[in-house]
Amino acid sequence: MKSYEEITEQLRKPFPPGTVKVSSDGKRGHIPVQVYMSRLEDVAKSQWHWRIIGDPVLNFEKNFVIVKGEITLVDTVRQGLGIAKIAKVETSSIKNALMTAESEAFRDACDKFKMGWQDLAPYRDWSTSPVFKDISGLHSNEGIVIDNFDPDVHSVMPSVGRECIKCKKPLSHNEELLLSLNGIKFAYCKEHIPQQLIKKQI
Repeated sequence: MKSYEEITEQLRKPFPPGTVKVSSDGKRGHIPVQVYMSRLEDVAKSQWHWRIIGDPVLNFEKNFVIVKGEITLVDTVRQGLGIAKIAKVETSSIKNALMTAESEAFRDACDKFKMGWQDLAPYRDWSTSPVFKDISGLHSNEGIVIDNFDPDVHSVMPSVGRECIKCKKPLSHNEELLLSLNGIKFAYCKEHIPQQLIKKQI
């Protein structure tokens, strides 16, 4: 059996060229969930486990769903959050949104193990170089309030107190999460987020 240190050292290695899916404007990038899962299977084998935490949060008023989950790697746990838009209030659309949100939660948990950091660094505000070691000083202690979720491990949430640059309305935790998951730097409320900035979900 491998140690946690041995596994994470291999997990954090750069992915092959072409792995990162880049947006049409070249400003945003993401790694498909299947790539993360394949790396975990190849490196950790039976020493990792993914599970959903509790029930998903369904908001039919604003048409989104939030899923929370966690990856256990050897004896270490990292949690992730995923959010997805519900296209229509019907069974197939809700199912698709749940699957998308779970994928985002899985990706977020993988990010806590620093998987893909070198590959995604050029597309993230906290780094200007694809080579770095530690950005823990940029982590935020603020997170969305969801039962059984530890906000201290959700490292991508920006600080609170921002206002929408269009209407000046204070942003909610959910809106900050939506911006964070889509890599949007500027403060937009849900009603004013430019649709071209919303990344295509997998």
